[in-house]
Amino acid sequence: MSSHTHDPIASAKEQEATHRFAFRDATTEDITALQKMIEESLRALGKGYYTQAELDGSIGYLFGPDTLLLHDCTYFILHPIGSPSVISACGGWSFRRTLYGADTAPNRLPEARDPKVERASIRAIFTHPDWARRGLGTMMMRYCEGRAREGGFTGLEMGATLSGVALYERCGYTRSGKVDVVKCPNGEGIRIVHMLKDLPDGSIGVGGETGGKETSVVERAEVLSA
Repeated sequence: MSSHTHDPIASAKEQEATHRFAFRDATTEDITALQKMIEESLRALGKGYYTQAELDGSIGYLFGPDTLLLHDCTYFILHPIGSPSVISACGGWSFRRTLYGADTAPNRLPEARDPKVERASIRAIFTHPDWARRGLGTMMMRYCEGRAREGGFTGLEMGATLSGVALYERCGYTRSGKVDVVKCPNGEGIRIVHMLKDLPDGSIGVGGETGGKETSVVERAEVLSA
């Protein structure tokens, strides 16, 4: 099956049905492992989309963990059952206005969004190259979409890497027409594609899992901004 006809949602559902992987909240104890995993993912899967210089300049500056998401409990790790320290994929969602980027990235906007009139952001989905092309990245995306819905949002947006655009389009996201070029410390400019998606009626996500953790995200925002 070619990449043009591959159905990533179907692959993710097949993977979900195996019950071989589980989600957990990422914590500050995972930061070093997440930094390493994100770098390995970009260097392996970003080839052909970004130059070596672009990757060198962006990894650790633009691309990396956003610790505010860890404090909000809206960033997750997908791991094999019984191996919670193995990061097969990672990703998250956010009710804050920052659209993408690590702690060191520009344009940080920690204010909370209004779910009645604004979109939640899907954040920093990466798959480890050893686990790539098994539906895990899409499985993470579906999980994050479901958690964003639990947070009261029905619309989503993301800042997608060039290597992820085609996959997200097959998962129902559309390009808004906006492309950011983020200048890195080494002078390279990284292109980030703005994409949108409206959630369908009914529940989405993996196995209808809720966990109830997004019911207090606004309360956490108020505590952190106090």
